[in-house]
Amino acid sequence: MLQVPFAPIRSTDLQLWKKDRCLGGSAFDIADIALLSLDIFDTLLFRTCANPADVFVQVAGKAHLQGCLQASITAEAFKAMRILAEHEARQKQLARTGFGEVTLELIYAQMPEGSCDKARIALIEVETEAEVCYVNPHVASLLTACQNAEIPVALLSDMYLSADQLRYILNAAGLDLAAVDTILVSSEEKEGKSSGHLFARLKEIYPHMESRRILHIGDNVAADIDGAAKAGIRAIHYNVIPEHFESLQHWEYVRHGDVLPAWKSLRKLAEASDKIDAATEQEHQFYSIGASVIGPFLQSLCDWVLDICAAEGINCVHPLMREAYLLAPMLENAAQLRGIPLQVKPIYVSRQATLLAGMASFGEIELANLVGIHGLGVGELFEVLGIGEESTHFAPFVQQKIEACKQIKGESGDTIYDQLANFLRSEPIQRKIDSSIQRHRELLVSYLKQEFGSPEQLVTIDIGFHGTIQTSLEKIVRLAGMQPQMTHLLAVGAANRLDELSFKGMDIRYMLRAGSDGTAQAKRIARTPAFVEELMMGDFGSTLRYAKDESGKIHPVTAILKRSENELRRKGACQRGAIAFQGYYAYLLNLKRGHLLRSSLQPEEWSKPLHRVLDMPMPLEARILGDLTHQDNFGTEYIAPICEDMAEKWFQQGAESFLNSCNYAPSILNVNWPQGVATRKYPFYLYHYYLRLQDGFGSQGMLFSAIQKMKEAGHKAIYLYGTGSFAEQALKLAWFHGLQIPYWIDPVVGRHAMPWGPFQYTSLEQARDKALASEEAPHTFWLATLSDMDSYRQNIAQVYEGSGITPIIYTL
Repeated sequence: MLQVPFAPIRSTDLQLWKKDRCLGGSAFDIADIALLSLDIFDTLLFRTCANPADVFVQVAGKAHLQGCLQASITAEAFKAMRILAEHEARQKQLARTGFGEVTLELIYAQMPEGSCDKARIALIEVETEAEVCYVNPHVASLLTACQNAEIPVALLSDMYLSADQLRYILNAAGLDLAAVDTILVSSEEKEGKSSGHLFARLKEIYPHMESRRILHIGDNVAADIDGAAKAGIRAIHYNVIPEHFESLQHWEYVRHGDVLPAWKSLRKLAEASDKIDAATEQEHQFYSIGASVIGPFLQSLCDWVLDICAAEGINCVHPLMREAYLLAPMLENAAQLRGIPLQVKPIYVSRQATLLAGMASFGEIELANLVGIHGLGVGELFEVLGIGEESTHFAPFVQQKIEACKQIKGESGDTIYDQLANFLRSEPIQRKIDSSIQRHRELLVSYLKQEFGSPEQLVTIDIGFHGTIQTSLEKIVRLAGMQPQMTHLLAVGAANRLDELSFKGMDIRYMLRAGSDGTAQAKRIARTPAFVEELMMGDFGSTLRYAKDESGKIHPVTAILKRSENELRRKGACQRGAIAFQGYYAYLLNLKRGHLLRSSLQPEEWSKPLHRVLDMPMPLEARILGDLTHQDNFGTEYIAPICEDMAEKWFQQGAESFLNSCNYAPSILNVNWPQGVATRKYPFYLYHYYLRLQDGFGSQGMLFSAIQKMKEAGHKAIYLYGTGSFAEQALKLAWFHGLQIPYWIDPVVGRHAMPWGPFQYTSLEQARDKALASEEAPHTFWLATLSDMDSYRQNIAQVYEGSGITPIIYTL
């Protein structure tokens, strides 16, 4: 089993902050700090909701129960009203005083009269923030380290809450306020961080502190990084929570909407718990997949298994090797965290190891099943049957595939396949095969008794899907004269097949149902299990058979694993990430006891991150996961990348045609991971497809296509030409994709600059002159309009007339 040290995350761990990718490594030396300044929300405090405004939905629910919100106002309507109220309050404050900072009381003063009890609902909002917020244990660990080193700590926040309200929330969220010396809030200081004002106030409070020895940490570039720079203070961008185009969670939203919203920030934190100098960048990518995708899926499986064990008094379980390499320690960790006494003893079995032992005899059905194994060779057939010495009768053909032998004629005119089948049907060979069957069964049953005492009472755990190994185990035990009373637990079950087995008396259960009436997540996992299985495995192959050593002990014989050291390291990074997730999961579940559901109560939701990777992979995921090799040792040694190279003919009609072709039988087109192959060929086809569906075929797909063209052309910055909400939407999306918009050319006169974003308004003439004077967005424009495209083009042409320069223009 995987040997990785495990312990629940504790914010008092003085070394925890050093594991954070933003804080650890060479980010800074605590000995060089005389004063630590921290942003609060999305740095020191995280929320158990997908977006900050989702808090307002919970506020509305509580307000309805307490009778202080008009019953006709839905939770979503209240959320919209609360957002508008804040906007109105800021605009009025800006007009009245010249600054736009507001308090919670000023915000609720803008709510319509009679809609709610404003004072009471403001209190409910503060209480709700306290419930959904929790302390980032990484940053809390840094605070503890500073406290021990007698380094003062200040908290700076651009927020409508007061310092006292923030102290209440911080305390409720689990922070020891003794570690905090100063709290500065924009609502009380009348100005925020972006202007540098809060940082200037901080320096006034600590007048003898050298600026170079003050360190600020925050998540917002404009407020925390640029604002600190204006005061001569060094800052670190803590970008764990901010979302961008390459965020796993953004891709999940496009495919599924908000996925595990209560756990979103925690999954991001778990991803960030692998410090930069601990691995190569690609190993960190695998670590992230383990922490945010594989970890949550397997944690859900572990909790589901533990629920059954606790309810039925089961104290020993047997996950199947090779997936048990990761699953077994995760089960042990999960049992430890819940205080459930459970022994986890992996069992070395496989389809091949149980194949012969599960035969009552060898006949036509068994022969047909064997020769039907894809890619099986003549020599391999004899080895599987345990009569390898008899392959000399077909020496010229031992390297040939069984399928090919159907086309090869022998001297007598029969095909080699016919001769092979007749040979295996002959009486002396039948006796040898029957003897081999008996020998394999005796060894397997002896192994089970040796390791587990009562093999008839095994409780097996497997990823899935058809119960083939489980059926063989029960048959073997029955053939050995025992009555099986086994329980079999599968993460994903092919329902139609398992329903049949249950009808025949097997106790076989599944967490997720595939097949008829199954979930989309289960169906996709069952269709494409290769990389999931590979990421769970260790550095040994599947079980081939069993052997007795000189002392009489039975041990499994495993296949030689052919993997590069790089691949093994990457898989190891993924496994470390999955186990790391368990520590963070335990931390938050314990901290928010009673407010969060255990993963086993929502298995479909907890499988969505994995489903998204399988169904709509990012280009990077398709590349690194598709390059993993998959080794099938069922009768034959088949090794190939999960995403094999495909003949160009399958792509001639585009991505949709290729994906449809993958519905053919494997004999026509055998593809492990169709969506991975499609993404490697057409990187953003699936993203664009689901983006259009998610947006109701609106503007998002159009904007994305335009941005992709600019990025593919190598542009880093571009001038935006447009007006109104559509141009604002284009601007935000450009930033989200990492495309800079240093200047916005707005043809509507008198518009006020929005408070978000490091851009400036300018005219076409000024944009032309700026492009001439610098390399920033040189004569490159994006027309963010659907109705004025022709007139915008004409305006640009007039400005550049006679200049000898042809500007680059992108449209929708």
